[in-house]
Amino acid sequence: MRKGNFYPKGVTATGKSFQFVFQINPPARDVRIAICAGEKELMNITVPDDCRHGRMYSVLVEDIPREADSYLYYADGIVVPDLYARSVWGMRDYGQEKGAVRYRLPERGYDWAGDRAPGRPYSESVIYGVHVRGFTKHTSSGVKKKGTFAGIQEKIPYLKELGITAVELMPAWEFDEFERGPGQYQKDEREKINYWGFKQGYYYAPKSAYAYGSDAVREMKDMVRALHKAGIEVLMQFYFPDDFPAGEVPDILHFWAEEYHMDGFHLIGKRLPPSLLSFDPFLLDTKLIFEYFSEEEIYGEVGNVPGKNLGFWQEGFTRDMRRALKGDGGCARAMLHCLRNNVGNAGIINSMAGYNGFTLMDLVSYERKHNEENGEDNRDGAEQNYSWNCGAEGRSRKRTVQALRQKQIRNALSLLFLSQGTPYLQSGDEFGQTQEGNNNPYCQDSDVTWIDWRLLRSGRKLYAFTKHLIAFRLAHGVFRQEKPLKGMDYLSHGCPDISVHGREAWRPSLDGDSPCAGVMYCGKYVKDKNGREDSSFYIAYNMHWEPHEFALPKISRDMQWHLCLDTALSETVEEAEEEIRAGSVIVADGRSVRGYRAEKKRKKEEK
Repeated sequence: MRKGNFYPKGVTATGKSFQFVFQINPPARDVRIAICAGEKELMNITVPDDCRHGRMYSVLVEDIPREADSYLYYADGIVVPDLYARSVWGMRDYGQEKGAVRYRLPERGYDWAGDRAPGRPYSESVIYGVHVRGFTKHTSSGVKKKGTFAGIQEKIPYLKELGITAVELMPAWEFDEFERGPGQYQKDEREKINYWGFKQGYYYAPKSAYAYGSDAVREMKDMVRALHKAGIEVLMQFYFPDDFPAGEVPDILHFWAEEYHMDGFHLIGKRLPPSLLSFDPFLLDTKLIFEYFSEEEIYGEVGNVPGKNLGFWQEGFTRDMRRALKGDGGCARAMLHCLRNNVGNAGIINSMAGYNGFTLMDLVSYERKHNEENGEDNRDGAEQNYSWNCGAEGRSRKRTVQALRQKQIRNALSLLFLSQGTPYLQSGDEFGQTQEGNNNPYCQDSDVTWIDWRLLRSGRKLYAFTKHLIAFRLAHGVFRQEKPLKGMDYLSHGCPDISVHGREAWRPSLDGDSPCAGVMYCGKYVKDKNGREDSSFYIAYNMHWEPHEFALPKISRDMQWHLCLDTALSETVEEAEEEIRAGSVIVADGRSVRGYRAEKKRKKEEK
């Protein structure tokens, strides 16, 4: 035994030795390392004080017995947790009270087999929110290894077919999901499950209960490698409580980016250091998504940006677009702002629904939250969800109500995928997943939160529409531009990069009772990697319950408008199905989105 290096933190295997880097806080007189085989201690090593620096210890131990598989730390005779443990034994039984834990000795390497990160910028990304357990736990999932990292790996063909480019995992580090105590609105002691996992835990270890086998480390790496091979990035949510030392965050992110090849992180907490992380040279190619940060404070007025790695979770998009969806008056300008909002130095993440709040189906099926099963007297969860039930609260057999709900979901998806920024789609929303009106299922490990894959059959048309929209967005750069749109003809193309219209072309009316607007994107401002210009598009948004007229702007003489999207139809519209003369007035049905693509006029013999 001798003094080692103080980085990396945790236990690493180096040749015939293991290096132990750990923290003892508060200080102790007698610090020991116990080397174990199962529950049996094989060695008990006293750590000399010259292996300490501050509160950190680093010890290099040689010739550990081959049968050794785990370790413990003692401080003055008491077992202390290893904050940097990379694998934890004793926490694998999900939903049960945990006893004593041990920390697993690491293996001597993992073969990544030439793994390469997809490396997609925000503008080319479609993020898909996933709870590792809930994604495949339901009996209808059709996978063998339900509720695990391996279960996600089995669903890769589905993810590829849908067309998403990244999965964002809810917390998948090691945490104790079992809790006993009073709830926020209940004083009685009771058992609960912290299903979401937004609590402090072992930030360097994957959650063992999310592994099908006994080796969560290998299984999670296998999942990441397989997703990368399919061209799909892997992001993970990290929550840090207010009392967590901010200086530890960079080391944690470095570890997951290097050890697990993570492509990005969604960081949640009030004491996070975005200004420090944004310039971290090791994370310049890693997506770092925050709930809030000040771009001016980080980059200053000159905008010195070493890499576009920061992303901003835009809560205002969810609120304003939900209001527009249900036709609230006076929010046309807010809708247009969300449609075009973009910044040059950071990504903008948009969502209509997520893990917190109503699903898309519940957004159009409930006007009130129904959280009774949480056991908190329905007092938990957001009171205002900006939802509309389409005429009936909850499940309804009325065909008119069902049809209207399906159209409203298609409208919501269109608002999401045709907006600038990066869309976030919560898993299951593509085919109508419901939580029965529960807008805060943080403690529900049940059918309430598990994805019901049977809905893929009944929601096949909605799934096809979502798949079509994702492909449509990724195929056309006008809807996912890197830089902010100016609304000016700054390149002398004869029209602005983006323009707004109404019943008359070039004359929008944005002060009406409901959000209605026609938005034209000029394709000449966007070129693909081969230098080819994109098409021009006109999108008519009519969120009013009555039909409205929209004037199609005139374009060059050899071009005509062709219908390419109509949410009033239950089926997707084939490209260039309907030809409409430029300058014509079209009618969009009440509560619908219609899209038109500018194409060259067809010759008579082609018609």
